[in-house]
Amino acid sequence: MRETMSKKPRKFDSHSIPRRLNLLFAFVILLFMGLLARLGYMQVVNKDFYVKKLATASKTKVTTSSVRGQIYDASGKPLVENTTKQVVSFTRSNKMTAADLKETAKKLLNLVDVSDTEISQRQAADYYLADSEVYSQVVADLPKKKKYDTDGNKLPESKIYKNAVESLDSARLAYGEEDKKAVTLFNQMNSIANFETGTIKTDDLTPEQIALVASSSKTLPGISITTAWDRKVVDSPLASIIGSVSSEKAGLPAEEVDDYLKKGYSLNDRVGTSYLEKEYEATLQGKRAVKEINLDKNGDMESVTNISQGKKGDNLKLTVDLTFQNGVEDILRSYFNAELAAGNATYSEGVYAVALDPNTGGILALAGLKHNTSSGALSSDSLGTLTNVFVPGSVVKGATLTAGWENKAITGNQTLVDQPISFGGGNPITSWFTQYGSRSITALEALEYSSNTYMVQVALQMMGTPYSANMNLDFDKLDSSMEKLRASFAEYGLGTKTGIDLPTESAGYLPKDFTFANYLTNSFGQFDNYTPLQLAQYAATVANNGKRLAPHLVEGIYANNEEGGLGDLIEKKESKELNKVDISEEDMSLIKQGFYQVVHGGSGFTTGRTIAQGEAVPISAKTGTAETFVAGGQAAINTNVVAYAPSDNPRIAVAVIFPHNTNLSATVSHSITRDIINLYHQSHPLN
Repeated sequence: MRETMSKKPRKFDSHSIPRRLNLLFAFVILLFMGLLARLGYMQVVNKDFYVKKLATASKTKVTTSSVRGQIYDASGKPLVENTTKQVVSFTRSNKMTAADLKETAKKLLNLVDVSDTEISQRQAADYYLADSEVYSQVVADLPKKKKYDTDGNKLPESKIYKNAVESLDSARLAYGEEDKKAVTLFNQMNSIANFETGTIKTDDLTPEQIALVASSSKTLPGISITTAWDRKVVDSPLASIIGSVSSEKAGLPAEEVDDYLKKGYSLNDRVGTSYLEKEYEATLQGKRAVKEINLDKNGDMESVTNISQGKKGDNLKLTVDLTFQNGVEDILRSYFNAELAAGNATYSEGVYAVALDPNTGGILALAGLKHNTSSGALSSDSLGTLTNVFVPGSVVKGATLTAGWENKAITGNQTLVDQPISFGGGNPITSWFTQYGSRSITALEALEYSSNTYMVQVALQMMGTPYSANMNLDFDKLDSSMEKLRASFAEYGLGTKTGIDLPTESAGYLPKDFTFANYLTNSFGQFDNYTPLQLAQYAATVANNGKRLAPHLVEGIYANNEEGGLGDLIEKKESKELNKVDISEEDMSLIKQGFYQVVHGGSGFTTGRTIAQGEAVPISAKTGTAETFVAGGQAAINTNVVAYAPSDNPRIAVAVIFPHNTNLSATVSHSITRDIINLYHQSHPLN
């Protein structure tokens, strides 16, 4: 028989319960004291913070954009204006449901016309699910995994809604034309945030429709009639540089939305998206109207307070006079049509000219004609002056001499032998004097006669390998020498951005891969490509003795007068110096004297004397012909000029590019340059 083990009786400690209760009470007291301390901190020490937090929790601010400023030419003629019209607007309450919006859209459709009924599948789905009963049924029909996660917890409402949208088949969303109109109105209202106001796009309203909508405010909550503006760019050669403004539907550009929101913009705000409209967005946008909406304890709107009134944006006045701009384009068109008639411009893509004030950087004209080589049509192309690139030819030779002086390859007006230059039996690089034999010429004469071989010898000496017949070539310094040559060119704006007050311009085309031959031909403008604007900046930099100024289109920012037009000057656009060419005054004077001799030299080898024929004031220039080819391998040239006038007190600098002219002796760019300067002289006497 198993022995029964007796349990030892447990002794009860009568003192353990009071000790535990005391500890519990002490813990509760500590918690209570902590709570009192926290309340004291909130109500006494940090009272202002929490009072402000409570106040802002019951308030919300709404901003509304104002009418944009306008853009005028130098004489005050409008280049872009605002047109106004009566439109439907919608202010969204925070209590409005999707069903409310749907009902309002249907009612509004009875009062207005809607032609644009292009809707997306998602927009159709949002409209379909706006009915709460329909949405509940669609959600009820979803598989369990589309409503709950693996732990059985309900998915976020946004995820469930997305799954509901994806579950709809196209048959349910096959709306007819009338329903699509309602969908269009609904989705515009649904895209407007709580308390904000947006324009609802409809067909243009008739006076009767305006009256009907205005009188239906009780049955159309949030709907009213307001005045909206639209942007109208005046038809002119400058239209392309004005740029564009987003629609209210498009709102802020997706790639810049975060930056704009940080600046206080709303998603549906209209902003400049290109060129002047974009570059001067902050100026043109104007002051935004701000309203403060006060909410009661239930979140309902209690009152609205106007914090600040909106103000029309400031205006821009440009440096370009539209009359002169039109005149320059007329000159280009006249000469281009003449070359077309002669059969010389069949393959040319157009003709371009830029005029600058060399003393301020102000742009006087950005003129271009684009030639459709298939149809033969000519169209204005001002933008091409800063986006299209061309082989410049010999116009760059002043910059090549600069590279020689800066890198100790030549000194002053150094004499070199103009002679055919060849390597290893290849085709020689020649100049004017090949048929007459070699001769010594100075740096100044190298500009006047446009000597290629002088420039090649400068480039060779920059490599540390002066030219001699049957010389051995050393390419160790090729890359560094090209870098130095391009650096000197960039001091004049060649191959680098000019700094124009537009968000987009080409920096030119400078191939990274090049050969020894490319380096040599680049010294006389036969490799790298530049824009007409870069060449004009080069001419202006020579004209003002080596100071490179950023070109600018805007002369100043102006207020509005009582009629909303061009008012008083607020801020004048100041000249911006980018750099100074790093050569002596004596060397710069040699370039300027050489440019003068190009036009007025007495030698039979002088290259630009046709410019002087009929000049109203003395013109200094450098001409250039870049060898190119067109369809079928036919030889052609880019006939180019950079110039300034008057020679002794420059007030206008010009660059002209006429590419792919099949007349290999064409000097049409010379005549264009002279006529542009003469035209400017007529309205702005230069002597």
